[in-house]
Amino acid sequence: MAFCLSFIFYASLMASVSPVSATDSVIPAERICKPGPPLKPSPGKMNCLVIGDSISIGYTPRVAQLLGDGYQVQHAPWGQRYGGALDSKYGLQCLRIFLKTVMLEPTEYDVIIFNFGMHDIHWNGRRPEEYTAPVDYAENLNAITSILLSTGAKLGYVLTTPVPYNVTLNNRVKQYNSIAGHVMKQYTTVATADLYTRVIDVCGDPPYVSCSIADTQPSPHYTTQGYHYLSERIKDLILDLTVDIDENLPSWKRHESLWIADKYSVPCENKSGKVVTMCPYNTTCCDDLVSNTGQGCCLVPKAVPCGDGMHCCPAGYECDPGCSIPKCSCRKMNDSLETEN
Repeated sequence: MAFCLSFIFYASLMASVSPVSATDSVIPAERICKPGPPLKPSPGKMNCLVIGDSISIGYTPRVAQLLGDGYQVQHAPWGQRYGGALDSKYGLQCLRIFLKTVMLEPTEYDVIIFNFGMHDIHWNGRRPEEYTAPVDYAENLNAITSILLSTGAKLGYVLTTPVPYNVTLNNRVKQYNSIAGHVMKQYTTVATADLYTRVIDVCGDPPYVSCSIADTQPSPHYTTQGYHYLSERIKDLILDLTVDIDENLPSWKRHESLWIADKYSVPCENKSGKVVTMCPYNTTCCDDLVSNTGQGCCLVPKAVPCGDGMHCCPAGYECDPGCSIPKCSCRKMNDSLETEN
């Protein structure tokens, strides 16, 4: 059973990586996957994972404080900047990495809370690779939810919070929340937390230029008070999900692991030569601008890092000189040489 689930997961992962045709002279660069959380399951505790963007990064430590010592709550990916798990395309691509520890250790969770949406709607207008069309968003959420359910964890989905300063973008949030709600209704065991309504109960419908829980505008983020307000709802969601978990068989006591041990994992070293991250077999370690370890995984073998700490190119390609955090492409080596000659 464990082998079967691992095979299905690996197939889903490979399907999420953009195929490269032999005739493509210019292709979009791959995005480097940030690593998963730092800690293995903690014996004697309920182990919880939160997968999401920078808003979930903001409320996760507060959720951990509210739940107390009986819970270990971590965020994936492990990084504090540039949007966490970003959009659903990136989330699906990197899900295998997010679900293991930073050292790629097999990990099981009692509860997984997840959200995608803010980056799918391209909220900041600066990273076109993040935008996800509605039909693709639905397909990605379906795939992500199916994979997460296969881990055996209890799942909770969190609806995306408002964009306070832009009605057009906020209407897109409502559209994508509607799509997400429809997807989650297909999975009767997945609970949903409506943070969108929780915010407008305090701030009202967008647009608004100020609110006691909202960050200085224009921003979709929150004040310390705001993140505490959001964390109260996530705490309740986790408590609801753990009510029926057998206390005698939490995740750390289960014998069967979803993952087969990665004997050929790739060790990633920092500048001091210390191994700080592990990447899956047949992938490439790359400097990662936003990972807490400074390393991430490019999901192609012998990849070329693009120097921006966010992108990489397959073997046989080089990074476009104009590569930057918002956008990056790869040029086939022979084509670039012919252009220079």
